Amino acid sequence: MKLLSAIENYVALKCRLGAVFSVDARILRSFARTLGDVALETITPQDCRHFCRGQGLPTRFWERKHASLRRFFRYLVARDCLLKSPLREPSPRIEPTFRPYIYSHDELRRLLEATSQEKSRRTVLEPETLRTLVLLLYGTGLRAGEALRLRSCDINLHDRVLSVYQTKFFKSRLVPIGASLAAILARYAQKHPPRSPDEHLSTLFTTRTGTAVRLGQLEAGFVRLRERAGIRRPPTDRWQPRLHDLRAYLCGSPLGRLVS
Repeated sequence: MKLLSAIENYVALKCRLGAVFSVDARILRSFARTLGDVALETITPQDCRHFCRGQGLPTRFWERKHASLRRFFRYLVARDCLLKSPLREPSPRIEPTFRPYIYSHDELRRLLEATSQEKSRRTVLEPETLRTLVLLLYGTGLRAGEALRLRSCDINLHDRVLSVYQTKFFKSRLVPIGASLAAILARYAQKHPPRSPDEHLSTLFTTRTGTAVRLGQLEAGFVRLRERAGIRRPPTDRWQPRLHDLRAYLCGSPLGRLVS
């Protein structure tokens, strides 16, 4: 079997299984362009090492390419297309340069206080919507997209459980919440009743005009909060504190001290 047809068969299989395979597909097709449409048996460990390593010092993408090739060759060996994988060296361990920002309780309190200043009619998010989303992300460890996709029917306030469907890696899960967060969500739902005809399937968090909050709108709102609260990294750092960093520390922590 030739390399290009093997890659296309592998990518097609992954897509049929429901995988979002865009990055791996680009890596494998780049591997085919580098080597040409050669027979699988002619691929050497040196070919794999040269493709993964590239020029210069090792990078995080080297590790990513290595993982894609490892899974591809494991698939070929399992289907007797190859006797053994040409990728024999262990996976590289590249130290990540990015570090998530760890918010202190004081910084989180300042973020919440800054939501009360979100009064401009030009902003799409109401102050209470932004405040509730920040508390939800902090108190549950949800990803921002997961929180924005929550529907009224996904929130069981009696048992204090959130149902999160079809999230990363196509998995669903139940997320328990505390009494304080349940009360916050109940108060928000009461003040912001669904505008959709099917109230149980309507999105919980909406803009001033009643449309579902988009991720870009939430991230833009968080940047405004962060600037008002004076939360920033040193000027020499490349990344500023992110909304996603709320998951990095104290995920699922009680909200009592924070909202008291």
